[in-house]
Amino acid sequence: MTRFDITQGLATGSLGQSMTGSQMVDRLSSGVSMETRIVDDASIELMFPKTGDIGYRLLVKRDCGLSLKKGRQGQLQRMTLVIQQPYGGNCEVEFATSINWQDGQPFIDTRIGSVIIVEILFDGINTFYGRLIYG
Repeated sequence: MTRFDITQGLATGSLGQSMTGSQMVDRLSSGVSMETRIVDDASIELMFPKTGDIGYRLLVKRDCGLSLKKGRQGQLQRMTLVIQQPYGGNCEVEFATSINWQDGQPFIDTRIGSVIIVEILFDGINTFYGRLIYG
C-alpha cells in the first residue's frame, strides 16, 4: 500500500521505501538511468538497481565475459546494454549462460565502432530473459 502524507511531502511505497515529493517528480519525469562502463578486464558483473530499470553503455577494450547479479525479488526489471567496439575492434563478449535468449545468444559484431543493443529482463523470481534489439 502506498501512503502519501502531504504535510511532510513524503510517500512510502509497498516495499517500505520512501521518497520526497521532489524525488517523485524527478523519477516520473526522467528516463532510465544510464551508466557508462569501460571494460578492460576479462569479466564484468552488472547489477540491477534496487528498484526499476537500468541501462549500461559498455565500451569494451578487450575480450570479456559478462555476468549478472539478480534483481529485486518480486519485481520485473529490465536492463538495456549498449555494447560498443573500440577503435581496432575485435573484442569478443560472452554472455552469462544463465540468460535465456529469445532467438539464441546474439552475434557480437567485432568490427571497429560497431554497436549492438540487447535487453535483459529479470522475472522477479530467478530467471533472466534476453533479446537482441539492434545489431
